[in-house]
Amino acid sequence: MGMIQKGLLIAASLVFTSAAFALDKIAVYDPQKAMLSTEVAKQRVTALQSTVEFSALNARFESLKSDLDKLNKEAQTNGMTWSQEQKLAHRKKMEYTNADLQLAQKKLNAELNDAGKLVIQELQVKAQDILRQIVIAEKIGLLLNSNSALFANAEFDITAKVTDALNKSQ
Repeated sequence: MGMIQKGLLIAASLVFTSAAFALDKIAVYDPQKAMLSTEVAKQRVTALQSTVEFSALNARFESLKSDLDKLNKEAQTNGMTWSQEQKLAHRKKMEYTNADLQLAQKKLNAELNDAGKLVIQELQVKAQDILRQIVIAEKIGLLLNSNSALFANAEFDITAKVTDALNKSQ
């Protein structure tokens, strides 16, 4: 084999090796976080929070939280002087208030989750297109859902890049 042929063989192997290395890049991505961190998502949450229904539910939650705090302080302050019946009545009142508080919290979370689901449905196709473009541009050979990865340095996470591109596409 001549010197030129050896040189071409080495050059070809370097090109092949660099192409293989180019596709060895690994990244992680959280699709929900990418879409729910967009300006669109933030605007939807703000709009939801400003509705009369959500505001009333949130006010109810805060009121119940305050009531529960007062009941706790009352028990700490006066509980030692109460009869068994008073302690039982107070404990029952705290349990009922706590149950109402948890229900209000579940309702608030459900409203926010529903708004989030709508944003995800709206942005899903666009996010997939953007993700595909980033994978190609950055020559990513393996993409993992960040929720499935046991560990990944921040430099491997492309979630913010997808979010930024979604924001710019609006």
